[in-house]
Amino acid sequence: MYRFFFVFFAIIFSVSVKGQSFTDIKAGLTGVSESACNWIDYNEDGAPDIFVTGDFYNNSGHKVLTKLYKNLRNNRFAEVPTYVVNINRGDFDWGDYNNDGIEDLFITGENSKGNVVSYLYKGNRTNQFSVVPVHITGYRDGSVEWGDYDGDGDLDILIVGDTKDGPQSSIYRNNRDNTFSKIKAGFPGVTYGTGRWCDYDNDGDLDVLISGNESSGIVFTALYKNDKGSFIDQNIGFKGLKLNDAAWGDYDNDGDEDLVIVGESQNGSVESRLYRNNGTGGFSQVFPGFMNVRSGSVDWGDMDHDGDLDLLLTGESANGPVSKVYRNDRNGGFYDIHADITGLYMSDGRWGDYDNDGDLDAVVSGMSQNYQFISRVYRNDPVHTDTVIDKSSENIWNNTVVVYPGQKNIYYYVFASCYCDFNGDGSESYNVFFSPVKKQTRLHQLQEEFNRVIRKTFPNWVEFDQAYIIENGFVTIANANESKRIAIDEYKSSGFSVHELNW
Repeated sequence: MYRFFFVFFAIIFSVSVKGQSFTDIKAGLTGVSESACNWIDYNEDGAPDIFVTGDFYNNSGHKVLTKLYKNLRNNRFAEVPTYVVNINRGDFDWGDYNNDGIEDLFITGENSKGNVVSYLYKGNRTNQFSVVPVHITGYRDGSVEWGDYDGDGDLDILIVGDTKDGPQSSIYRNNRDNTFSKIKAGFPGVTYGTGRWCDYDNDGDLDVLISGNESSGIVFTALYKNDKGSFIDQNIGFKGLKLNDAAWGDYDNDGDEDLVIVGESQNGSVESRLYRNNGTGGFSQVFPGFMNVRSGSVDWGDMDHDGDLDLLLTGESANGPVSKVYRNDRNGGFYDIHADITGLYMSDGRWGDYDNDGDLDAVVSGMSQNYQFISRVYRNDPVHTDTVIDKSSENIWNNTVVVYPGQKNIYYYVFASCYCDFNGDGSESYNVFFSPVKKQTRLHQLQEEFNRVIRKTFPNWVEFDQAYIIENGFVTIANANESKRIAIDEYKSSGFSVHELNW
């Protein structure tokens, strides 16, 4: 497994920026792990409600739970009873399968007796959902998603996961008579994986992404083009990941869907990857600096209402559980806004505007660093923040100021570190790479050039990922060079080999 080291250090001037703050509203939700959570306006009153499933442990022992919380408005939620099965190790999705204008629920997972189940519940604008006996096999450790793959105007079901007959990846066609038929899609069966609909080629029909662990132990990620109901592997070359989640979204506003995927690779490395859709059938990996996680979630959403997609990410990193909000800067880069959302293992996190104020809030569920079971709602609050100068030490390991690098008349440098075999000679070591000190005419200009030069100089860089790049700004070139010298000395004292890139 590759190990990555992320380093932040102080800037010696202050900058004011507009930002977002996320506040725990103390919604009183039951905490769960191995969880799934999402928003649903089940009663269609205009206030998004919350549905959560997963494991719960307390002094009385272990429970498997499924909970529905009604949005009472004014930051208050109340649990309402349902007849929905209690599950963990599962997933659910909402969609109007019978075209009656009311959202319905499909849910999969393992129930409290250890049985693997799949259920369809018909919605009726109350909390009393009714079971529709569709006789679809049970799935766990996977995903479920509604989508009209055949363009006939009703929702079909894409499900992946472990069944009593082993891993399966399946499409169930909606027959419009409260029955579904499993088609011969030809997908490899996966567990600890994800299946996602997408129209990656903008031809008007839904294609399919399948990612996870086959019964043979092979970990793969594949994109299948929908060709009039037949699915053809496009051999895109996406990284194979398990214990994963994936989300499609047009993060660069160029009119086609891009892919973010997180999880664990065949060799055990934990990865978060962003693939940009080139619009010609291919994808290019880009390097936004997302924290590498597994057993978590990713969800696109315009959380700051600026017209581009931001990312909510949760899961297990090399340094413990994380929950991150990354703001899209529209120049190919993302910023960790340090949203102060509790980091969670075996988790899920989803955007939704529960208070109808025009910006996206978040619901998250999972297990925290100290093994607490968490389900929380975080309200999105625009704030005005200032950086704080820390002059207590020149040691880069002790400072924690994060600065928005938006000033053009400021000197910058970027760097990244890794424990890796960047020469491809079979020998791993600690390495750090530094750019020269330069001004920039647009946001992330140095980061983009850094990525270009390092991939050209060290072709194996892309194989072990780009680690994490931090950009730092200084009023004078002397201050920038002094900061870079301190950083280099600190890395050398910690046993790193230092490599300076020049352009």
